[in-house]
Amino acid sequence: MKTMILLLLCGFIALGSSSTRTLSETTVQGEITFTEIAGHQEEIEMLVTPLPDPPEIIWHYSQVTGLTQKVCPVGFNSDFVFTGGWYGGGRMFQGIGGSGSVLWTAEPEVGANEYWVSLSTGTAASETTDLFYSIQKWNVYNDNGTPSDPSDDYLVSEDNTSVSLFNSSSVTPVWTYSGGGTFVCPSVDTPGRYACSSDGVILAASGAIGGHLAIQFFNSASPVPIATYEDPALTYYPRQLRITADGSKCIFRVSATLYRVDTATGTLEASYSLDASNDCFAISPDGSVVAYGFTAARIATWDGSAYNLVAGKAVTGYYGGAATIASDNAAVYFGFYRNDYKTNRILRFDVSSSVPLWTYDYPVGSGSNQDVVEWMDCSDDGRWMVTGSWGCDNGGDEVQVFDDDNPSAPVFSIDTPGSMFHVDMNSDGRYITAAGKHVHANTMGSGTDVYFAEMDILGIEEAEYTNSLALSPITPNPVTDHLNVSFSIPSSGTVSIGIFDLSGRMVQNLSETQTTAGSHSMSFSTELSTGVYLCQLSSGEGSVTQKLVVAR
Repeated sequence: MKTMILLLLCGFIALGSSSTRTLSETTVQGEITFTEIAGHQEEIEMLVTPLPDPPEIIWHYSQVTGLTQKVCPVGFNSDFVFTGGWYGGGRMFQGIGGSGSVLWTAEPEVGANEYWVSLSTGTAASETTDLFYSIQKWNVYNDNGTPSDPSDDYLVSEDNTSVSLFNSSSVTPVWTYSGGGTFVCPSVDTPGRYACSSDGVILAASGAIGGHLAIQFFNSASPVPIATYEDPALTYYPRQLRITADGSKCIFRVSATLYRVDTATGTLEASYSLDASNDCFAISPDGSVVAYGFTAARIATWDGSAYNLVAGKAVTGYYGGAATIASDNAAVYFGFYRNDYKTNRILRFDVSSSVPLWTYDYPVGSGSNQDVVEWMDCSDDGRWMVTGSWGCDNGGDEVQVFDDDNPSAPVFSIDTPGSMFHVDMNSDGRYITAAGKHVHANTMGSGTDVYFAEMDILGIEEAEYTNSLALSPITPNPVTDHLNVSFSIPSSGTVSIGIFDLSGRMVQNLSETQTTAGSHSMSFSTELSTGVYLCQLSSGEGSVTQKLVVAR
């Protein structure tokens, strides 16, 4: 954004002769250009071009051995990061304004003369509210009253499973659900086994009951599951589980089959055959688009009753590693790793085309370590995308951020000492997190690295957050059963979001809540009939509207 300021200084200014000169100066505010014109008046034109700060790592938490954090969701307006992984509990960090110091650590409680072993922790975070979940699995041993002598210790219980809800301010959970030996989670130290809705109200956790697949669905109001999906024919845990932004649908993969389940009832709505078992799996926020593939990039869309293949492209010599889809249901990203594990490839598609809009190849690496694309995420509008990978001995950096408008090279990257297992990006692309093992994934050892970085270069300037009330385009549009609302407000206060018909009558009050200054995203359900409506955002600074269409 450029601001033009024109100053006219009236009066006679003698410069000796008629001439024009241009002077430039770079300040912390930007580049200012002065144009002086000789004569009876001097005209000075100042062209102020804001110079955003370059991307930078705000903080880096590192531990050489022991704890290995492999999950790092950024939540609650990027103010907090809640990590999980091997050998330890969930760790809460301050995001914006933080220094990388652990605020608190959530670990399971054990009895007297007991201790936990083999603890793994998965974490999920609401994007818009102060709600965070831990999903934990551990064994308990008795030290027989002599902690210094493990030779006489004995197993008390194994495969203990719990789900806990937290607020950022306290290690004491709001509530805890215990599997009680009935519901057992799989390995929860990597993402893709659990997920919560954007507002944190609904959580889906994968596991097993009686040796067969089971998924428990929770509401933040209670530790009692609201529904359970079980399939006695499946003895495998879901490898990849996702939930829609509004929490209404859970979509997951078992082997080479996709399943779509209603979270309120635990009812299976549909299944869809994938081309192969793989970890390259993503859904759009409304669940209408699925990206997947092993030796090909494939895109399927929901027609109201089933998924159908709409685009596909073979990626010869590569295997699918990860994918992500934007809120507009159009921008789809894939991350593939070459079959010699020495380089990665990023492909950007539009949902209905089998021809990628662009392709980026990482530098070819070397050495004995394998490079694998592990996780990807993108901003709501699809412009910004972050990817995390294992990295080679010598090759591309493990964390890469791409700009869809300028995809020739990453706009930011982090060269980590080990391998990244998870990356996350907030809704507007301004902040990213990354977490993984301190040594390479192929190397024996542990330790952890967690990063929190800011992307000022993306042009998201502070002035845009502090000086204006803004409402982004509603997604999806047309609306079927839910809508995503993204907005920014200049100061903290009460924000109201409502849907009005064209006569100006409110037909649905979506939200009225206290909200902090900055950027926010919320998801809402709607049962409005087919038609054209207005979504209005109101605060103390005024109101703004966006047109939306409801299609049933």
